[in-house]
Parts: sequence; structure tokens; C-alpha cells
Amino acid sequence: MVRDKLLTMLFLFITTFTNAQFTDRYWTFGDSAAIDFSNLSNPVPAFSILRSRGTCASICDSTGSLLFYCGSPQVPPFPSGSGGIKYGYVVNKNHLLMNNGDKLVGLAFYQEMVIVPDPSNYSSAYVFCAGGASSANGLFYSKINVSFNNFDGQVIQKNVLLNADTLCDGITAIKHGNGRDWWVVVKNWTSSPIFTNKIVTYLVSPNGVSLWATQFIGVPQSSVGFIRSKFNKQGNHLYNVSVTGLVERFDFDRCSGLFSNPITINPIIGGLGYYWGFEVSPDESKLYTTPIYQTANEDTSYLLQFDLLAPNVFASVDTIIAFGIPDLAGLLQRGPDDKIYLSVTSQTPDTCFDYLYCFGTVNTTNSNISVINSPDSAGAGCDFQPFSFYLGGHKAYTGLPNNPNYELGAWAGSPCDTLSVGFDEVLGYENNLALFYDASWQIAFVNAKGLNGKQYKLEIFNLAGQLVLEENGKLDSEYYTSDVALTSVGNGMYVVRLSTDKEVLSGKFVKY
Repeated sequence: MVRDKLLTMLFLFITTFTNAQFTDRYWTFGDSAAIDFSNLSNPVPAFSILRSRGTCASICDSTGSLLFYCGSPQVPPFPSGSGGIKYGYVVNKNHLLMNNGDKLVGLAFYQEMVIVPDPSNYSSAYVFCAGGASSANGLFYSKINVSFNNFDGQVIQKNVLLNADTLCDGITAIKHGNGRDWWVVVKNWTSSPIFTNKIVTYLVSPNGVSLWATQFIGVPQSSVGFIRSKFNKQGNHLYNVSVTGLVERFDFDRCSGLFSNPITINPIIGGLGYYWGFEVSPDESKLYTTPIYQTANEDTSYLLQFDLLAPNVFASVDTIIAFGIPDLAGLLQRGPDDKIYLSVTSQTPDTCFDYLYCFGTVNTTNSNISVINSPDSAGAGCDFQPFSFYLGGHKAYTGLPNNPNYELGAWAGSPCDTLSVGFDEVLGYENNLALFYDASWQIAFVNAKGLNGKQYKLEIFNLAGQLVLEENGKLDSEYYTSDVALTSVGNGMYVVRLSTDKEVLSGKFVKY
């Protein structure tokens, strides 16, 4: 009888992690804009507290109810204590800044955040941030406890550095073939005359986040930080589209986490303009792009459609619409209803800061977004309707949510379409201390996980052994995170010691 009960508990334990379902049925973007997709046949305008020209992401539960969202940059009016520095931030389901949800580093422009569920606990999730044009280059993650304080949420790990590379504007994620774990993919950006085709893949599993593979694959490029990366709906292809017009497709194995068979759909154009955004139709028969062609007198942007099944894809181009100044086509995103949404920017002269509109700037362009209603259909049959979705008095800018396909299931028939989950896998990581120092804020971010005990003491020493900071408190979970302001101490190396009544962890960082 006891054995049967244990087997039943283990089955329920495994089922919880395997079948926990998330959706992206509530989009947040732009200037307080949102779309509620809980009724897929009738999405409606909603509300957010974002003011973001680009980067944003959100996640919902299986019923379509919002769990939390995030974005960057934070713009005026700045929260108290921010020092007027822009940063990423996390907002809870009640549209309030989440507890400890400020100062997420690594922000840049338009596709630098993605939210990935924690495979070991359906009540937590990771926010990944990629830095490509900020003072904090690299890939970072922060961890969210969604259930904290009656599901208002709390950031329990913040700004854990995974690598310090300068990354392209295009972080993306896809579910593992086992239907539980996740892959997070970033592409490197280097300055001329150095060329790179480096793609780095991370595995998110019950053991945490780990580097999985570094591949040099595809066309080496230089000085093209704007590279959008997206998986098709099925998750077996990754597309890269660069500002210079390069369009690539890679095969992706959701079991092995490896890319192969790079195909250049279109070589670099050069000089004519750049591709701002793109999206792939649900059945992967069409590719949509929004290029901007710059001349001496005007900037003209387009929504173009390409037939991915044609012998010559770029000879199949069809112009769906041309936008003239002041309108510029922005990013494209497939919705949970399988329609494709387009945000168009009005380049009005009265934008106030960070390219965002002044509060009083309201027009047809920023009050609506455009919709491709039948994206699998060719030409006019795609039923593109410009400025057809009214945002309910809120405003869009260039960006739309960088949400992965949360509803993608296991890769049926693959070698990894079943799970073998044991206690050693779920509890298989050791405690550790992660340190990151941000020079622009003069803040050290201290994170630890897997802690034992009920009390903690944080101590920071200089190399002379002098104690420069001490903090004591109570542990309410295995996680610890702290933003340590260091404006009052000099540059140099510092030693961190985090002790509990059960253990002592130590590490070093350099203030510069």
C-alpha cells in the first residue's frame, strides 16, 4: 500500500511538470497597449503599464490569464532610486512593478527579452535578457516566483550572467522535444573587420540553466547587430533575418539542441536599406518582411510576402503594401490565433524620449496595429488589413511581444518524446553563488540558490581584509538575491562571503 502511494505521488509529480501548460494569450507592448486573446475568435484591446519602444514579453497560464510581463527600457518618470538610468523591469498580473522587479540589465533595443517556464516548478519562470548595445553586454537571466504573495510574484534571482559576449538583437526560445525543457538561443555580434557566425544554445531543465552548444554555422557577418531570430511554429527551423537583407534558415533538432543544414534564402543586399522585422506563416509556406529603403529624400517601408516553397524564393516577392513617411513598418509577430500582427511607427516630430511618443501624440498609426488575417494565403488572399485593430486608447510603437510558442507539445515519434524523471534529476543541482557587477549603476548583483538554513549573513571584504558591507536576514526559500550599492567604495577586487547556519559560499568580483 505504501509503495502504491509513493508510485502515485511520483506519477503526479512527473505529470505536473510534463503537462503544465502556458500560453501567450495576453500581449503587452508599446505605450500601455495590450491585447487579450483569451477568446481567440474575438481578441480585444487591453491595458499594460509598459512604455517601451521595442523589447517586451509576457506569459499566461493555460486559461489565458496573465501571470506577468516584462519590457525595456524603463523611461521617465524613473522610479525612485534608479538614478535616471534605463533598465528592464518585470510587472505582475495586477500591472504593478513586481517585488524586486527593477534593474534588469542587458537591455538594448527590440527583441532582448524572453520568458521561459521553469521545468522543475510550474510556479516559477526565467526572464532572459540579452545585451547587445548596452553597458552590460552578454546574456543574463532572472528567476521569478509567480506564486509569491498571493500570486503577485517576486524576482528571487536577478541578473545572473551566463556569458559576456556582445549579442545580436534577437534572443529566441523553443520547447525541447521532450515537451518539458526549453532551448534558449542567442547569436553573437562583432564589429568590423571581425566576422562571426557563432550561435550559442542554452538548455533550461529541472537542473537549471546550462550552456549546451556553441556552433559556428551559417554566413559569417560583421557589424550587423540587428538580426531577428525566430523559430517556425513547428520548431524545426530557425530563421535569421539581418538588417542588411541576409535571410537564412537552419534545421533544428529539438532533441539534440543542434543546428544543421544552413540555407541562404537571400544573400546580403547592401546599401539599399534593411529588413526591420519578419515572420513565418503558420504552415511555413510564406515569409513576411518589413524592409525600409532609404534614399536622399525619403524613407519608404514595405510589407513584403515571399513564397518559401518557390524554386527562387526572392523572385516570388509580392508587395502587400507600401508605407510612406511619416509611417514606418515595424515588427511582425504571429499571434496565438495564427494571424500575423504588424506594428507601424509614426515618425512624428514630437516624440519626447527614447523615440516614444509624447503623451498627447495620438493618431491613426499609433492607436492601431495592422493584421494579416490569412497569412498562409498568397498575395491579396492573405487579407492584410492596415490599422484595423484598435488599441482602446493605448499606443503601439515598433515592438511586439517576443513570446515563444508556449503551446508547442513534445516532438511525437522522436527519440526524446517521453520523459524519465527521477528525484536526482529534479534535485540534481548544487548550491552556488553568482556575482555580477554593473559599472553604470555601481551595483553588485549577488545571487545564490540551493541554500540550506533559516538565517543568512552577507559580507563583502576588500583585498586588505577590511569588511566594507554586512547584511543579515532571514531566508524564506532556497534562493537569495541582493542588489548591493557600491558607490561609497573604491575600485578594485572584492571578496563576497554568503553564510547560513548550514554552509558558507564565497566568490570575487571587480569594481571598475
